[in-house]
Amino acid sequence: MAPTAQDTSRISTESSGQSKDNTTKEVSYSLEYLKGLTNVAEIQECLRELELEETKVDADLDDLLAEREELEATLDKLEVLEPQLGSLQNESKALVQIISDTSGLAENISVKVRQLDLEQSRVQLAIRHVDDIQELKFCISGIQRAMEQLDYEDAARHLHKALGFDKAVLQGSFAEISVPSASNPEYPTVILANAKAKLLDIISTEFESAVQRQSEEDITRYFKLFPLLGEEQVGLDKYSRFVCAIVSGKAQASLTEPPKSPTFYADTLIRLFESIAVIVDQHQPVVERFYGQGKMLRVIQRLQEESDLRSCKVMEAFEEERQIKRKVTEIRSFRDAPKRVIPQAGPIRSMTPQPGSSAVQQASNIPEVIDPRELDINLNEMVLISQRANLYNRFLESRAKNEIEYLQKEDRVGDTLVGKSANLYNECGLLRASGLSNKVEEVMDHYLVIEEFFLRRSVDKAMAIDEYDFGSQTSSCVDDVFYIIKKTISRAVYTSNVDCLAAMINFVQRTLEMDYIAFFKKSMQSITLGADTRDPPLKYMVLLNNINISDDYLGKLTAEIEQDCANITSLSEHALEKAKAVLSGLGASSNTFRQILSSGIEQLFNQTVNQKLRALLLDSYKDIKYVVSDEEYAEQEASNRFVHRFMSGFDAMIEPYKSTLTEDNYNQVIARAVTSLTRTWEKIIFQTRFNKMGAIRFDKDLRAVGFYMVSLTSFPLRDKLTRLNQQAMLLDLEELEDIYEIWGNNAGSITWRLTDNEVRSILGCRIDFRPEDVGQLQL
Repeated sequence: MAPTAQDTSRISTESSGQSKDNTTKEVSYSLEYLKGLTNVAEIQECLRELELEETKVDADLDDLLAEREELEATLDKLEVLEPQLGSLQNESKALVQIISDTSGLAENISVKVRQLDLEQSRVQLAIRHVDDIQELKFCISGIQRAMEQLDYEDAARHLHKALGFDKAVLQGSFAEISVPSASNPEYPTVILANAKAKLLDIISTEFESAVQRQSEEDITRYFKLFPLLGEEQVGLDKYSRFVCAIVSGKAQASLTEPPKSPTFYADTLIRLFESIAVIVDQHQPVVERFYGQGKMLRVIQRLQEESDLRSCKVMEAFEEERQIKRKVTEIRSFRDAPKRVIPQAGPIRSMTPQPGSSAVQQASNIPEVIDPRELDINLNEMVLISQRANLYNRFLESRAKNEIEYLQKEDRVGDTLVGKSANLYNECGLLRASGLSNKVEEVMDHYLVIEEFFLRRSVDKAMAIDEYDFGSQTSSCVDDVFYIIKKTISRAVYTSNVDCLAAMINFVQRTLEMDYIAFFKKSMQSITLGADTRDPPLKYMVLLNNINISDDYLGKLTAEIEQDCANITSLSEHALEKAKAVLSGLGASSNTFRQILSSGIEQLFNQTVNQKLRALLLDSYKDIKYVVSDEEYAEQEASNRFVHRFMSGFDAMIEPYKSTLTEDNYNQVIARAVTSLTRTWEKIIFQTRFNKMGAIRFDKDLRAVGFYMVSLTSFPLRDKLTRLNQQAMLLDLEELEDIYEIWGNNAGSITWRLTDNEVRSILGCRIDFRPEDVGQLQL
């Protein structure tokens, strides 16, 4: 039923009453609502609530009346204070008037003081201006006097001081009136400009004369005067030409000597770089003393240009004298030419590895036009050139970086560039593409061509003359090839060129996989293996040893090269990280070695050992039984025929492998032998009958053979015998129900490798366990 208007009126009044007090319910009903009441219960309820409200109102009135006396006392106090407040108001008005008058007077005084300060500042400015004019006249006269006395240092100091005056002083009308005299009728600016031009010309001439005389004292004397004239760039350029002339003279003198040493041109470059480094170290303090920090950058830039010119000439002489370009051209012609037969010399070996080709197939009978020993000498010299050039560049960058950082703080980088676009310089203020770097890069391109040829030529020879000495584990090619590879990679490392190192690593990897490993694979495929052979194939085992030792050498070589990289100071941190990443690529060749080795050992074992091992185990078990009486057990215990037969037979079978194979390869063969032995032995056990005494005998036989096999190798082999040991444990149970003490939740530390059906099969081999009881086991 919808609420009536009366209900709505009541609800609204109740809501308003509730909002006034949360603890006491106040109710006021509208007259219309009261008139509309017809129910006695509602009337009584309303009456009760009105009475409660009346009681509350009475209580509030009582509280207010109780506070009346206190309120009246407070009002009496206020009436007493009224006369005092009136007097305070009058006094406050008088005080405000006094303050206003004082403020006006202070403002007037302040205006007068500001006017006085302005007049005083004008007077001081006029005095200072007069003093500057007097000082200017003194400087001009000092310049003239010093020039007449040929005291150029004093003249430069007076000129530097005169040029330091404000333009308002130099170009002002007062100076133009006061400074000119009968002897100097020109304006001050004209006098100073003429004096500066004359003095600059004299100092430049004297500096050049001192350079010609090679008088270091006079060079320093006139060099320090250029900043006083405001001609820092002129002084730095002249000084740069002076030090560049020193570099040029030393470089030209070095090239006039006959190239007697095999590293003559590398040594010449080293002396050039060292002379520049000494010049920077010795002359930087002089430049910073007279020109300020950061100014040495301009000299370093000039030295870089000079070193580019001189080093390029040295390397051009190197290429011409060593006939590098001719050798590279011939090598490329050998590499790119199709294979053909050359009389008296044989086929030319392609430089590019061909998949499936081997060193035997492509035996390199390259014409001896180029002596490999001569190439080796040339390569060593190229390495020295690259290494020292990189070290020199890092030295220049470190010095230039310090200078450019200071100039960047002062926002004066543009003042030091030697008249070229800023885009040509890197963040260190040096040329991005210097002539030295470009020439070294060209030399390194030649280096890669020659080094690759040298590597392939040497590897081919090593494979072609491969020999095996009886009693050795490997043939001669392994040591020879890895000596060559180590020499090649070490050279690439010492170039301090990570890109060059990466190229050589990739080439070495291709050579290993397409030539070296391919040769071993094909040789292994050509050897026939079989169990009927009386002696194991020696050549096949030597090939396996070659692969195993090669993998070991490759790991050691990678670690040694990483250490060599870390010891090279010319490599930056970024280059070092990149070098380590490049060296990790040799891991792919190592994985290939291991895959081929694993496959070869598997093939060797399956075709020469496995069948013999099975036959040996069966032969060792002839006339051996495990259902024995006490007398038979005692007889077997005394003779121990099975263990003696097996161990003597296995020793004879495995001895050729032990004496020929490497330790790792031998361990791999033993590990496979144990795996095969356990599988064969398990099959025999499942087909054999046991009693309690026979089970004890079998457990002893198993332990003896297990200890023997484990003693043959350092490999962890005990885990491979776990299933057999668990079978022996089951066969040795006293009662069938004892299985529950070692099975399931009661297994404890035992991890069972046998399935439920295999456990029942093993227990069924005991003749004293009934098959129906075994079948009813709850496993």
